[in-house]
Amino acid sequence: MLAVLIYWCYLFIITSTIGVAFQDSFKLGKSHPVITFFLGGFAIALLASIWAIFSGLQIYFESILIGITLGLGLWKRKVYKGFLLSLKAKIKTLPPYLNILLIIITLFAAAQCASAPYILDNESYYIQTIKWLDTYGFVKGLANFHFFLAQHSGWHILQSALNLNEIAPFFNDINGFYLVLGNVYALDKLGHYFKQKEKHLLLIGLFPIFNVFLFQFISTPSPDLPIYLLSLIIFGEFLTHYLSSKETPLSIIFVLGVFAVFIKVTAVFLIIFPVILYIKSRKSVKQDLLKLSIISGIAFVLFAVKNSIISGYPLYPIASFRLTSVDWMLPLQLQEYLVETTKHYAFFLTPKEYENSTLLQRIIHWLRLPKLHGLFNIAMCVVLILFPFFIRKVRFKKPLYILYFISIVQLLFLWLTSPQYRFFLGFFMLLALTLIAVSITKKSLIKIGLTLATIAIAVPLFIPFNLNTLTENKFQLSLSVFSLKYLVKPHPNTKYTQATYTVHQEGNLKLYTPTNIDFFWATGDCELPCIQLQHLNDFKAYFRSVPQMRTNNLKDGFYSYTFDNE
Repeated sequence: MLAVLIYWCYLFIITSTIGVAFQDSFKLGKSHPVITFFLGGFAIALLASIWAIFSGLQIYFESILIGITLGLGLWKRKVYKGFLLSLKAKIKTLPPYLNILLIIITLFAAAQCASAPYILDNESYYIQTIKWLDTYGFVKGLANFHFFLAQHSGWHILQSALNLNEIAPFFNDINGFYLVLGNVYALDKLGHYFKQKEKHLLLIGLFPIFNVFLFQFISTPSPDLPIYLLSLIIFGEFLTHYLSSKETPLSIIFVLGVFAVFIKVTAVFLIIFPVILYIKSRKSVKQDLLKLSIISGIAFVLFAVKNSIISGYPLYPIASFRLTSVDWMLPLQLQEYLVETTKHYAFFLTPKEYENSTLLQRIIHWLRLPKLHGLFNIAMCVVLILFPFFIRKVRFKKPLYILYFISIVQLLFLWLTSPQYRFFLGFFMLLALTLIAVSITKKSLIKIGLTLATIAIAVPLFIPFNLNTLTENKFQLSLSVFSLKYLVKPHPNTKYTQATYTVHQEGNLKLYTPTNIDFFWATGDCELPCIQLQHLNDFKAYFRSVPQMRTNNLKDGFYSYTFDNE
């Protein structure tokens, strides 16, 4: 836990310094100080993406990044001093109750990050993605080895750039750091609500009531969490700008939207908020057009280059554009299999059931899913039904109806692709926060609610808690509990600390495979390259294809060797 807090100090300096320089150099204007940390993360992710084209994000990159930070800190020292004073003022003006709440949330977050990781995707591809980035950068055809690795989220690139893996192997805690920042942003809005009684401030300020759920995302670098945080901030700034036009410049809101898409393509609907603001205030479009074109253009090019190297599909997972002339392109049948599997998996249907059902039948089945999945699915639909009735008496209806419309569009899109609840959770939280803010406005009730929500964090964090009533996944029945042995040094990056591995030879490829992990996709924190033997054999039998090295060097990547039925 202590190591996590020290690491967060490092993240604070790196992301804020680069964020200030990025913000000032592109003349994006002033913003809430919390936003600067996100802009710094975006700038680092772009720098790391350029470096990863050529090499791994190891000590050389990290040393250069630290050098850049020192140089920018000296160059922009006056601007940086102003940023620190602004952040200090934001925290200092918080009422004592909110300051105490923030300290408790921060300590709880550090304890959660020091505990064992919970999310299963961490074991199947988060750890491995970051390890490949650390060691080799972008690897040609890596998707041929394991198609989960084709995703390479911008958030994992950022974590790889900042994980100090040469110093210690257990720093994967950017999610906890940014969740604390999200709480700073929300509590600052709440503090202003207590003074001004503006309901749009309360809407954002109540965000900490979701901490008990979001805490399960912070012991791993899940790219879902930053999308939730960016959803909150983008909509919070959208609301303020729509109502007063005196806060964060539109260019910053747009860049935050671009960052969200760079992290996860399904966040593309967040871009609609700044676009609407530009349409509403046409005068500022021309002056921002050049810098926004440069920033979004760089992000798009790096996104396409990354995907081209890793899978051969520049707009992965879209298959319309592919590099058919390169030997490392992921075979189309594998790419299509991943897309189709994602569709029917989200509805919890077999491929045959999915194919033989109508969209309406799938949605009905989706609503009837058991436990947590069905609960969130029903909750989203209920909130969408209730929303227009709750906001009838709200003074600022227009921006809320925009939120409502975008939420519906996103859900319709997900119904056609992959309606996993974590994909619409950001919009669900914004809609739910609106309903709560409309219903509860008394300061005493708000304090009681936030206190109970914060106490609720401690229950699964310090007391063994079985999730049998919420999930049927046997691998996610137990939440991660903090132990005193993590007070200084955190738990390793994987929950499979006792995993053992054997070496397997497949053609010209020598790989590692776990012997005592029964989760089909899991590899844990294994040496590269690593894959489940059952996974390899099943794909070999079904697709008549195996991954092979392009050369004798792993850095040169993989191709899929397809053999005939003989």
